[in-house]
Amino acid sequence: MKNMYIYRKHFMLIFISFTLVCCKSINVKNSKMQTAVTPPIALGVIGVQNTDILSSDFKETALPTYNNAIRVGVTSTDFNESTYKAYLKVSQNNKQHVKYVDSVKAKPGFLKLEILDQITLLSEMKNEENDHVIQYLKNQKNAGVVTAVSLALPQQIIREILIAEAVFLENQKYKQYQIALVRGGKTYKTIDFAATSIFGYQQSYFCWKINGKRKVVLSGIVDKTGTCGNDAYRDASKAQEKMDYFKL
Repeated sequence: MKNMYIYRKHFMLIFISFTLVCCKSINVKNSKMQTAVTPPIALGVIGVQNTDILSSDFKETALPTYNNAIRVGVTSTDFNESTYKAYLKVSQNNKQHVKYVDSVKAKPGFLKLEILDQITLLSEMKNEENDHVIQYLKNQKNAGVVTAVSLALPQQIIREILIAEAVFLENQKYKQYQIALVRGGKTYKTIDFAATSIFGYQQSYFCWKINGKRKVVLSGIVDKTGTCGNDAYRDASKAQEKMDYFKL
Protein backbone atom coordinates (compact mmCIF):
# COMPACT_ATOMS: atom_id res chain seq x y z
CA MET A 1 0.00 0.00 0.00
CA LYS A 2 2.83 2.35 0.90
CA ASN A 3 4.59 1.58 -2.39
CA MET A 4 1.37 2.31 -4.30
CA TYR A 5 1.07 5.70 -2.55
CA ILE A 6 4.66 6.57 -3.44
CA TYR A 7 4.05 5.50 -7.05
CA ARG A 8 0.93 7.68 -7.34
CA LYS A 9 2.72 10.65 -5.77
CA HIS A 10 5.65 10.22 -8.16
CA PHE A 11 3.27 9.94 -11.13
CA MET A 12 1.43 13.13 -10.12
CA LEU A 13 4.71 15.06 -9.83
CA ILE A 14 5.71 13.94 -13.31
CA PHE A 15 2.27 14.88 -14.67
CA ILE A 16 2.34 18.33 -13.07
CA SER A 17 5.88 18.95 -14.36
CA PHE A 18 4.86 17.91 -17.87
CA THR A 19 1.79 20.16 -17.76
CA LEU A 20 3.85 23.16 -16.64
CA VAL A 21 6.42 22.61 -19.39
CA CYS A 22 3.67 22.33 -22.01
CA CYS A 23 2.18 25.62 -20.84
CA LYS A 24 5.48 27.33 -21.69
CA SER A 25 5.19 26.60 -25.40
CA ILE A 26 2.73 26.82 -28.28
CA ASN A 27 2.53 25.09 -31.64
CA VAL A 28 2.65 27.41 -34.65
CA LYS A 29 2.69 25.94 -38.15
CA ASN A 30 3.79 22.53 -36.82
CA SER A 31 6.71 23.99 -34.88
CA LYS A 32 7.07 24.56 -31.14
CA MET A 33 7.66 28.11 -29.92
CA GLN A 34 8.54 29.30 -26.42
CA THR A 35 6.11 31.65 -24.68
CA ALA A 36 6.16 33.92 -21.62
CA VAL A 37 8.10 36.61 -23.42
CA THR A 38 9.14 39.69 -21.46
CA PRO A 39 9.76 42.77 -23.65
CA PRO A 40 12.00 43.88 -25.17
CA ILE A 41 12.49 41.10 -27.69
CA ALA A 42 12.86 41.09 -31.46
CA LEU A 43 14.02 38.97 -34.34
CA GLY A 44 17.83 38.93 -34.39
CA VAL A 45 18.55 39.70 -30.73
CA ILE A 46 20.86 37.54 -28.61
CA GLY A 47 19.69 36.16 -25.29
CA VAL A 48 19.32 33.28 -22.86
CA GLN A 49 16.21 31.23 -22.26
CA ASN A 50 15.70 30.74 -18.53
CA THR A 51 13.52 27.72 -17.80
CA ASP A 52 12.59 25.91 -14.62
CA ILE A 53 9.60 23.94 -13.40
CA LEU A 54 7.61 27.08 -12.55
CA SER A 55 8.60 29.59 -15.21
CA SER A 56 10.19 30.16 -18.57
CA ASP A 57 11.31 33.44 -20.04
CA PHE A 58 13.82 35.09 -22.33
CA LYS A 59 16.54 37.44 -21.14
CA GLU A 60 18.01 39.72 -23.78
CA THR A 61 21.79 39.96 -23.38
CA ALA A 62 23.21 41.41 -26.63
CA LEU A 63 22.08 43.44 -29.63
CA PRO A 64 24.18 42.76 -32.73
CA THR A 65 24.56 45.42 -35.40
CA TYR A 66 23.23 44.40 -38.80
CA ASN A 67 24.55 46.72 -41.49
CA ASN A 68 22.83 44.76 -44.25
CA ALA A 69 19.20 43.72 -44.33
CA ILE A 70 18.47 40.04 -43.66
CA ARG A 71 15.70 38.25 -45.60
CA VAL A 72 12.74 37.12 -43.51
CA GLY A 73 10.04 34.58 -44.29
CA VAL A 74 6.43 35.36 -43.37
CA THR A 75 3.56 32.96 -42.72
CA SER A 76 0.12 33.70 -41.36
CA THR A 77 -2.17 31.56 -39.25
CA ASP A 78 -5.30 31.99 -37.19
CA PHE A 79 -5.40 32.32 -33.43
CA ASN A 80 -6.62 29.36 -31.43
CA GLU A 81 -7.29 29.13 -27.71
CA SER A 82 -3.68 28.46 -26.70
CA THR A 83 -2.07 31.09 -28.93
CA TYR A 84 -4.65 33.68 -27.90
CA LYS A 85 -3.92 33.01 -24.21
CA ALA A 86 -0.20 33.34 -24.91
CA TYR A 87 -0.85 36.67 -26.64
CA LEU A 88 -2.94 38.01 -23.74
CA LYS A 89 -0.16 37.18 -21.26
CA VAL A 90 2.12 39.52 -23.17
CA SER A 91 -0.51 42.11 -24.03
CA GLN A 92 -2.82 42.08 -21.03
CA ASN A 93 -4.60 45.21 -22.24
CA ASN A 94 -5.02 43.68 -25.70
CA LYS A 95 -2.75 46.28 -27.28
CA GLN A 96 -3.47 45.05 -30.81
CA HIS A 97 -7.26 44.88 -30.23
CA VAL A 98 -7.50 41.25 -31.27
CA LYS A 99 -11.14 40.12 -31.25
CA TYR A 100 -11.13 36.40 -30.58
CA VAL A 101 -14.27 34.41 -29.78
CA ASP A 102 -13.87 30.65 -29.58
CA SER A 103 -17.45 29.97 -30.71
CA VAL A 104 -17.10 32.14 -33.83
CA LYS A 105 -15.77 30.24 -36.84
CA ALA A 106 -13.84 33.14 -38.41
CA LYS A 107 -10.75 33.79 -36.27
CA PRO A 108 -8.31 36.72 -36.32
CA GLY A 109 -4.82 35.98 -37.57
CA PHE A 110 -1.23 36.57 -36.53
CA LEU A 111 2.18 36.23 -38.19
CA LYS A 112 5.22 34.05 -37.80
CA LEU A 113 8.42 35.73 -38.98
CA GLU A 114 11.53 33.62 -39.50
CA ILE A 115 15.05 34.49 -40.62
CA LEU A 116 15.66 32.78 -43.96
CA ASP A 117 19.08 34.13 -44.92
CA GLN A 118 21.34 32.59 -42.28
CA ILE A 119 24.42 33.19 -44.45
CA THR A 120 23.92 36.95 -44.26
CA LEU A 121 23.19 36.69 -40.53
CA LEU A 122 26.51 34.90 -39.97
CA SER A 123 28.36 37.39 -42.16
CA GLU A 124 26.91 40.31 -40.23
CA MET A 125 27.84 38.70 -36.91
CA LYS A 126 31.47 38.58 -38.07
CA ASN A 127 31.63 42.34 -38.66
CA GLU A 128 34.00 44.36 -36.48
CA GLU A 129 31.08 46.13 -34.78
CA ASN A 130 30.04 42.78 -33.32
CA ASP A 131 33.42 41.73 -31.89
CA HIS A 132 32.09 42.24 -28.36
CA VAL A 133 29.07 40.05 -29.16
CA ILE A 134 31.30 37.27 -30.51
CA GLN A 135 33.43 37.40 -27.36
CA TYR A 136 30.30 37.14 -25.22
CA LEU A 137 29.01 34.16 -27.22
CA LYS A 138 32.32 32.34 -26.86
CA ASN A 139 31.89 32.49 -23.09
CA GLN A 140 28.16 31.80 -22.95
CA LYS A 141 27.22 28.58 -24.73
CA ASN A 142 23.57 28.87 -23.62
CA ALA A 143 23.03 32.15 -25.46
CA GLY A 144 21.24 31.98 -28.79
CA VAL A 145 19.86 34.26 -31.46
CA VAL A 146 16.12 34.72 -31.94
CA THR A 147 15.46 33.39 -35.45
CA ALA A 148 11.64 33.21 -35.37
CA VAL A 149 8.84 35.07 -33.61
CA SER A 150 5.06 34.93 -33.47
CA LEU A 151 3.50 38.36 -33.24
CA ALA A 152 0.19 40.15 -33.27
CA LEU A 153 -0.54 43.31 -35.20
CA PRO A 154 -3.65 45.12 -36.44
CA GLN A 155 -5.17 43.09 -39.27
CA GLN A 156 -4.63 45.89 -41.77
CA ILE A 157 -0.87 45.90 -41.14
CA ILE A 158 -0.79 42.10 -41.35
CA ARG A 159 -2.33 42.34 -44.82
CA GLU A 160 0.30 44.93 -45.83
CA ILE A 161 3.10 42.61 -44.74
CA LEU A 162 1.61 39.62 -46.55
CA ILE A 163 1.37 41.44 -49.91
CA ALA A 164 4.92 42.84 -49.76
CA GLU A 165 7.28 41.48 -52.44
CA ALA A 166 9.89 40.81 -49.77
CA VAL A 167 10.35 41.32 -46.02
CA PHE A 168 13.67 42.04 -44.32
CA LEU A 169 15.10 42.50 -40.83
CA GLU A 170 16.87 45.86 -40.51
CA ASN A 171 18.31 47.98 -37.75
CA GLN A 172 18.96 51.33 -39.36
CA LYS A 173 18.29 53.07 -36.07
CA TYR A 174 20.72 52.54 -33.18
CA LYS A 175 19.96 49.19 -31.55
CA GLN A 176 16.38 49.27 -32.81
CA TYR A 177 15.23 46.42 -35.06
CA GLN A 178 12.59 46.82 -37.73
CA ILE A 179 10.58 44.89 -40.28
CA ALA A 180 11.22 46.39 -43.72
CA LEU A 181 8.68 45.90 -46.52
CA VAL A 182 10.20 45.94 -49.99
CA ARG A 183 8.71 46.54 -53.43
CA GLY A 184 10.71 46.89 -56.62
CA GLY A 185 13.94 46.53 -54.69
CA LYS A 186 13.17 49.49 -52.42
CA THR A 187 11.92 49.74 -48.85
CA TYR A 188 8.57 51.51 -48.78
CA LYS A 189 7.56 50.90 -45.16
CA THR A 190 9.18 49.91 -41.86
CA ILE A 191 7.54 48.57 -38.71
CA ASP A 192 9.32 48.68 -35.36
CA PHE A 193 9.18 45.46 -33.36
CA ALA A 194 8.31 47.67 -30.37
CA ALA A 195 4.97 48.35 -32.07
CA THR A 196 4.14 44.64 -32.25
CA SER A 197 3.11 42.15 -29.57
CA ILE A 198 5.51 39.19 -29.67
CA PHE A 199 4.16 36.20 -27.74
CA GLY A 200 6.28 33.34 -29.06
CA TYR A 201 9.89 32.86 -30.13
CA GLN A 202 12.43 30.31 -31.30
CA GLN A 203 16.18 30.44 -30.78
CA SER A 204 19.04 29.08 -32.84
CA TYR A 205 22.56 28.50 -31.61
CA PHE A 206 25.99 29.13 -33.07
CA CYS A 207 28.58 26.58 -34.12
CA TRP A 208 32.32 27.13 -33.72
CA LYS A 209 35.35 25.60 -35.39
CA ILE A 210 39.04 26.23 -36.07
CA ASN A 211 39.81 28.10 -39.30
CA GLY A 212 42.96 27.91 -41.46
CA LYS A 213 44.64 30.52 -39.28
CA ARG A 214 44.11 28.43 -36.14
CA LYS A 215 41.46 30.73 -34.73
CA VAL A 216 38.09 29.79 -33.26
CA VAL A 217 35.42 31.28 -35.53
CA LEU A 218 31.69 31.08 -36.17
CA SER A 219 30.88 28.36 -38.68
CA GLY A 220 27.11 27.93 -38.68
CA ILE A 221 23.74 28.09 -36.97
CA VAL A 222 21.60 25.19 -35.73
CA ASP A 223 18.27 24.92 -33.95
CA LYS A 224 17.96 23.77 -30.36
CA THR A 225 18.11 20.06 -31.20
CA GLY A 226 20.53 20.36 -34.13
CA THR A 227 24.16 19.27 -34.25
CA CYS A 228 27.01 21.22 -35.79
CA GLY A 229 29.04 18.38 -37.34
CA ASN A 230 32.22 18.71 -39.45
CA ASP A 231 34.52 19.32 -36.48
CA ALA A 232 32.33 22.18 -35.25
CA TYR A 233 30.88 22.58 -31.76
CA ARG A 234 28.06 24.44 -30.01
CA ASP A 235 30.53 25.14 -27.20
CA ALA A 236 33.39 27.41 -28.36
CA SER A 237 35.58 26.13 -25.55
CA LYS A 238 35.58 22.66 -27.13
CA ALA A 239 36.89 24.10 -30.38
CA GLN A 240 39.51 25.96 -28.34
CA GLU A 241 40.52 22.73 -26.60
CA LYS A 242 40.97 21.02 -29.95
CA MET A 243 43.15 23.88 -31.20
CA ASP A 244 45.27 23.74 -28.03
CA TYR A 245 45.68 19.99 -28.55
CA PHE A 246 47.07 20.54 -32.06
CA LYS A 247 49.58 23.03 -30.65
CA LEU A 248 51.14 20.37 -28.43
